Amino acid sequence: MSKTSRTDQKRWSAKRILQFAVFLGIVIFVLDFALMEIYTRATGTTIDLDALTGRTKMDAPMAQWAYLDAFCAYRAKPGQYDDGKTVDSYGFISTPEIATQKPNGVVRIVFLGGSSTAGTGHNLKDEETWPWQTVEKLRADGLHVDFINGALGGYTSFESYGRLWSRIRHFSPDIVVVYHGWNELYYFDEVDDIASWRTLPDGSWSFKTEHVVQMYKPWRIDPFIKWSQWLTRLRLRFSTRAMGEAGQGVKESKSKELANDFDPRGLEIWRTNLELLAGACRIMGAQLLVAKQATLFVPNLSLEQQKRCQFEFHGMDLGAHVRAFQGIYRVIDEETPAADIMDVTALSGVPENFYDHIHPTPLGASRIADVMYGRLAPIVREMEEGAGQ
Repeated sequence: MSKTSRTDQKRWSAKRILQFAVFLGIVIFVLDFALMEIYTRATGTTIDLDALTGRTKMDAPMAQWAYLDAFCAYRAKPGQYDDGKTVDSYGFISTPEIATQKPNGVVRIVFLGGSSTAGTGHNLKDEETWPWQTVEKLRADGLHVDFINGALGGYTSFESYGRLWSRIRHFSPDIVVVYHGWNELYYFDEVDDIASWRTLPDGSWSFKTEHVVQMYKPWRIDPFIKWSQWLTRLRLRFSTRAMGEAGQGVKESKSKELANDFDPRGLEIWRTNLELLAGACRIMGAQLLVAKQATLFVPNLSLEQQKRCQFEFHGMDLGAHVRAFQGIYRVIDEETPAADIMDVTALSGVPENFYDHIHPTPLGASRIADVMYGRLAPIVREMEEGAGQ
């Protein structure tokens, strides 16, 4: 065999090996992808990417994770809420299973609020939520406590009050911590029709209506990957969620001019709701603590940081949001004894504490927990000493 023939044969052999390696790589990739796709479809619910991005109609997003509740509008469905995030059998999010009968010698703490307390909006794992971290810090201090996270995305003080007197009171709480602010501004825009809060135009209350909702901003690749549940989940994991506190999404273009003020009558509704919460706690024999919610909204917030804020949900500009929060804090000062106020506003305006305008990062949640622990520890200790006498 000539030298040229041997060289050609080697080249041909190398080419065949390369072709086989490429073929084998493709087969392995296809098999791996198929296995991941089968596993994803077998272990999770089907996700309609077109519906989530507003290309087609879908059931109201809340219907996917919540049940209607006669006294507090809605509650979370028990089970797995998200990766590392759960809902117990009573519908309490990021809460270990808990019995209605409180164990002897245990101080029971209830946390009320919206998504920044529930750890949703930008989902935090159970142990990353600030109520969970607060309780762990108390336990590390040798204190005997359990807790209920009675918050949920979209809850205002209306829903928190309803859940407290109708459901949570049967769990005999010793301490109730209220962490509201941002969600209160939703009903500020409906003061003239506040008697119909949470109802549809026909007077009913339901979230199982089909409509267009943009939960996530569309991507150009969506039409090419929507057939795959695994690729869809991967795409959503790296997506910017475009949803509001109540989980209703962005339904329309928010191009109209933002208002430079808010309806001050909303503050009086907030005041009355605080009074109702305080009254319910007195009847239950629980101590009420009211927190001044931390937010990214502060005066002179840089334009760069303002881009992270979703002004459109309340239709107000930065100045109006700042004044509204100041009004909410003022009502807390006027209606709550100073010793029962938990001021978390030292964390406000610090970008690393928030994913956006209100939802805490794991670091932000840890810092909120530090503030809560500092105030709760002496109260719990005093309750334990009192019970031991």
